[in-house]
Amino acid sequence: MLRDPNTPADLEIMFSDIFEVQLADRTKVRGCFALWKRTRHILALAFDYSMRADLVVSTIEMVEFSVPGVIWHSDQGSQYGAEQTRTALLLKGFQRSMSRAGTPTDNGYAERFVGMFKLAVAERRSYRTLGEFLQQAERWINFYNQQRPHEGLQQQSPDHYAREHGLPTAPYLPLL
Repeated sequence: MLRDPNTPADLEIMFSDIFEVQLADRTKVRGCFALWKRTRHILALAFDYSMRADLVVSTIEMVEFSVPGVIWHSDQGSQYGAEQTRTALLLKGFQRSMSRAGTPTDNGYAERFVGMFKLAVAERRSYRTLGEFLQQAERWINFYNQQRPHEGLQQQSPDHYAREHGLPTAPYLPLL
């Protein structure tokens, strides 16, 4: 089932996207994440050398979110429409939603996160190894969830906002 990204605010929505980072040796690494709209937490972040549906499935499986009917919103990448991705979403109790073709603004939360991540981590310096990159990405993503103020959360971090509103905080995300 495809859902309109402009759904009512009381519905729980996860935004997801895939992005690419290039290491110093020109090796390309792809990342996929799940962003919880309500708190702006990144609940999962997975990396792989390929951009196949396995990357999205790994991300879905990492999410520790137990509210049935959560809407999983993404762009129309083939990885998100793949049968194994649809099965993983079904098993997790998520409803699939996709942006309109050629309309990145339909997935604005995800696009904004990708831009911040690339600016703060990927483009900050050149990484000689995947391990070096993952170590910095882990440090930053947990800072993002625990301490980084967000304009949309009245300048509170996702964890602070969640605690203030009786919502779960994100677990520490290890990437190594």
